[in-house]
Amino acid sequence: MFAAVQVVVGPVAAESVGAFSEFGRAVLHGQGPGAEVPSDAAAAFEGYLDEWDELGGATGDVTWATEVDGEVVEYLAYAFFRVATEINEEAGLAQVVPTPAAPFYWMLVRSLLGALEGEGGSRAEFAAHLREFWPGETDVSE
Repeated sequence: MFAAVQVVVGPVAAESVGAFSEFGRAVLHGQGPGAEVPSDAAAAFEGYLDEWDELGGATGDVTWATEVDGEVVEYLAYAFFRVATEINEEAGLAQVVPTPAAPFYWMLVRSLLGALEGEGGSRAEFAAHLREFWPGETDVSE
C-alpha cells in the first residue's frame, strides 16, 4: 500500500486545460528543450495529458483531481520542474506557456507543490525549494 497524495487543480476554465494539454503534447513529442523526459515520467505525463484532453472538451469550469504515491509525485514534480526550466532557459524573456494555457499551468504548479508541502518533512522542504526556483514570471507561492 502506498501513501497517497491528492492533487486537486481547479476550478479552472476547461479551455485552459485543453490549451495546456495541447502545449504539453507539443513539448513532450517535440525535438526541442524539454523533450528529453525519462520514459517513465513521459508515460505518466502522457496519461495526465489524456485526462486533460477529456476535461478540455468540457464547457465552463472544471476541476481535475488525482491521488498518487508520494514518491511518484515527488519524482514527477522534479521532472516537470526540469522540463519547465529547460524550456524557459531556451526562450529567454519570451513567454513560454501560451496565454490560454497559463491559468491551468500555474494552478497545476501551485497545487502540485502544495500537495508535496502537505506531506511535511523532506517533501515539504523539496516543494519549498522548487517554489523558490520555479521558472516563469508568475509567483508560485501559496
